[in-house]
Amino acid sequence: MDRRQFIRLAGFMTASVASPLLITACGGSSDASSSTSGASTTPAPGKLFQFPQGIASGDPRADSVILWTRVLPVGIDPISSQSAAMDSSIVLQVFEGDPAALTGTAGVLQGKLVANVTLNASSEWDHSVRHKLSGLQSNTTYGYQFIAGGSRSMIGRFKTAPAATADVSQLKFAFLSCQDWSINHWGAFDLLAKDELDFIVHLGDYIYETVGEAFQTGQVESAHSALKLPDGPFKNGQSGARYANTLADYRALYKQYRSDPRLQQVHARFAMIAIWDDHEFSDDCWGDATTYDNGTYDAKTGGDNKHETTRRRSANQAWYEFMPADVVFDAKATGFQTVRLYRDFQFGKLLHLVMTDERLYRADHIIPEAAAGSSVGSRYLVPSNILAGAEAQKMAAGKAAGDELALVSILGKPQRDWWKTTLKSSPANWKVWGNEVSLLKMRLDARKLAGVPVAMQQDFVLNADQWDGFNAERSDLLNFIRSNSIKNVVAVTGDIHSFYAGVAHADYSQNTPALVDLVTAGISSDSFYHYFASSVRDPALASSQPLVFSSDAGAEQIAIQMLSIAIAQKAGVSNLNDSAAIKAAVGGAVAAGLVPAAAFLPTANLSKAEVNTFNDLLGGELGKTIAGLIANLAAKGLSVAAQTLYALVAKSIAEKMSISPTQVPAAQIVPFLNPFADQATGKGPINNPWIRYADTDAQGYAVVTVTPDALNCTFRKVNLLQNGQLPATVLSKETRLQVQSGVVDVKLV
Repeated sequence: MDRRQFIRLAGFMTASVASPLLITACGGSSDASSSTSGASTTPAPGKLFQFPQGIASGDPRADSVILWTRVLPVGIDPISSQSAAMDSSIVLQVFEGDPAALTGTAGVLQGKLVANVTLNASSEWDHSVRHKLSGLQSNTTYGYQFIAGGSRSMIGRFKTAPAATADVSQLKFAFLSCQDWSINHWGAFDLLAKDELDFIVHLGDYIYETVGEAFQTGQVESAHSALKLPDGPFKNGQSGARYANTLADYRALYKQYRSDPRLQQVHARFAMIAIWDDHEFSDDCWGDATTYDNGTYDAKTGGDNKHETTRRRSANQAWYEFMPADVVFDAKATGFQTVRLYRDFQFGKLLHLVMTDERLYRADHIIPEAAAGSSVGSRYLVPSNILAGAEAQKMAAGKAAGDELALVSILGKPQRDWWKTTLKSSPANWKVWGNEVSLLKMRLDARKLAGVPVAMQQDFVLNADQWDGFNAERSDLLNFIRSNSIKNVVAVTGDIHSFYAGVAHADYSQNTPALVDLVTAGISSDSFYHYFASSVRDPALASSQPLVFSSDAGAEQIAIQMLSIAIAQKAGVSNLNDSAAIKAAVGGAVAAGLVPAAAFLPTANLSKAEVNTFNDLLGGELGKTIAGLIANLAAKGLSVAAQTLYALVAKSIAEKMSISPTQVPAAQIVPFLNPFADQATGKGPINNPWIRYADTDAQGYAVVTVTPDALNCTFRKVNLLQNGQLPATVLSKETRLQVQSGVVDVKLV
């Protein structure tokens, strides 16, 4: 190829080769003049332009990167799509070296110019441009800027990857997901922009396709005005939430999201390696199918959701137009698979990053919504035995057709085979999987929990939209890792709006550790805790509230129940469902002066502020937080019920040890205040022992530092919005975790 020309790749991406001697590549002709002085050229006077969505770089490899911007004349609406009359030619300039303090400003770059490329911003692609620049030096920082007429974009920078054969002592990257414009705040981007990173991994939900959903009607920072969709129809009837339905709608969302100056600064500072999840198209989607309604069900053919091929194609195109990814888009392809996003990146001998697409090739959820009657029982809170049975039936049907996993797959066979080949052949010390939905089993075993309604006394999978709902393929992938002795595989994950760290097993009923899964909370999206807390606030589910949250008042009520049951048992009541017998036993104990009557009455004005117990359910000892609340009420003398229960437990332990109740340490008493604990041992049930850390009510992101000896991850949790404004201090908490080389486990450090 003539190095002085660029080439047009699939879609609207163009490409050229950088040169240390500055051989210019020009979009219109091969005789463009070049400068070898090393200084930036001055744009010719003329029309003024704007770069309303900033600039971005992406997919850094050892010798190439993708560079992006969108340009319009000044004075033109920056969100609406414009006609061909707004087309323009712009110049991309790339300089070797870190622009440092100039990054994110509209200054003038100086230094060693290695590329000077003329590009066209066309209405066909909404006046955005994406250019692949090759011929770069490995492990090198570059600055870049776009120039149109008399206007300059802000200055950006990116760092190329180390050569595949290079010995690398350290890499540092952030991973993030779920940045709903309409919820909470984006202060996390202020923190992120101050980090020193080699690159960023974005795991999807870069946009949310809906506007005005119930979960989006809470507080949002004043800096984010209400989003607008040019065509978006109502989801239900003629009111309520709207959703993106056309190419113009999806484009409008990206343009509005990317107008945030903090997100622009992050893009200006770091190259991003991005994948999508569901909301770039539609919530909990699979292929071109949406889940806004339950779809249809036929006993012979099973269930199906509504398929929206045109809408899926529009979502694909908008993502391609606005994300700086080195992928191929084919608008002429039939069907909805117009783009292939799965790809991999090597960063020397230290790290191999494997990014997967877990939506475009996904099969239907194992239990269709129409079969269950709603998302509950199909995608969420699904009985484990029913889910496993349905999966076995689909696997049998798939096997008869030649692919046992075809009907129970997230990845699809071509991508699954690519994933296996890529991991098996990787020479890197660390293999990091950019994985959209969590691999950690998240179950609720409520089969023996006291106080739980009979209908809830089952073993549940909490979220069957993640890998828990596709267990056969998860087992296939993780068994592949184990059988091929592939070491140091770590998944970085988003989607579920919580922080988790744990060990993913090939078979969760056995000791079969395969990889570590590190899960980040969303940048701003509503937390996983919030969804469940909203559900159990329904009076019909009030008896399930202690599984999700409690309070001082709620803990006292539990103490009253525990005290009543303890007295009834001592009185010989065998049927603990006989409320009349329990009430009679309590009355007898009060009459005999064994316990005060006040111990069975609620204390006025106890706090009803919700305290998260969902963390215990998912990643700890169920009931431990409630036990702590009861102990605190007793210690502070705030509740007669708590004090009486505490004293009763102390007396019971003291009798067994032949000591005075006052001599029993609090550490021995508190476990028996747990309403879910074993009465003989005081040990509470642990639903998910493979989860080492859980924070289910959080927003933030994660930073990873990789060395040959260890992969260290820091979860950065941010403070909540305060009266529509950013909190005075954005950072709330840092949690540090470590995965040691050669060890399939993660620990808090």
